[in-house]
Amino acid sequence: MPCPTCGATDARTQILPGYWRCDAAARAGQLVGGPAPANAPTGAAQPSRCGTIYLQTRLEEGAACRCGDPAIGECTECTRAVCGDHSTLWQGWRVCDRDLANARVRSRAAAVAEERRREAEAAAAEAERHRQRTTLLQLGEEDAVWILYADDAPRTEQEIRSAVHVLRGLTAEEFTDACLYLLRQARRPETRRTGLTRLTGWAFEGPDYHGRSWFLTRKGAWHRSGAYGTTASEQGRWRKIRFDDVEKRAVIDEMSWQQSVDSGLL
Repeated sequence: MPCPTCGATDARTQILPGYWRCDAAARAGQLVGGPAPANAPTGAAQPSRCGTIYLQTRLEEGAACRCGDPAIGECTECTRAVCGDHSTLWQGWRVCDRDLANARVRSRAAAVAEERRREAEAAAAEAERHRQRTTLLQLGEEDAVWILYADDAPRTEQEIRSAVHVLRGLTAEEFTDACLYLLRQARRPETRRTGLTRLTGWAFEGPDYHGRSWFLTRKGAWHRSGAYGTTASEQGRWRKIRFDDVEKRAVIDEMSWQQSVDSGLL
């Protein structure tokens, strides 16, 4: 197809599939629609590159496919003339059979690479979950109490399991001392009324506790409200108890359960 501006066909450069830039040398007067010189003679104009970019919208007359059949279009990849048997539409563009095969190979390779990437991400996530299930963090006693008692940040499964492991290894007295040491530093005590008595300390309770809650006074005495596994029938009444290993384990289990719920792990 000749250049629509200067008509040249022998000097052009393809810049995109179907798009050409005319590199022919032409005088301004020879360009279609170019400015006509007013006083200077025609020969005085200096030649310059045309530079027109145009789209070759139709094949050269009589173009044929490589098989010899008349062409019905050109491949948008290689711009070769193609017939209907050796070309097809690929994502809205006519593509020859050779470039179509290459495109399908690249598409399959990209799909395989994407699938492998997803499998690698899933394997890495499962490995991290396995690591958290099988390894424990090195925590101090007060750190373990803080992880289970404080509700100001989501906890990971590994953090909760590690805190439970540390606290279950303490005696009832050691657990009480760890709670008192931390809570005196991190939480202001509150006051609860039970009958004619007022208790000042810290409550171990939550909306997902199983019908039982505890209150630790500043002097280290434990009080309990509600019955195990049932709705608190004596709500607002705290009964002083002897805090032993069974009570300690119950407090740890309820705190870890509440943290798991708050962190979206259940």
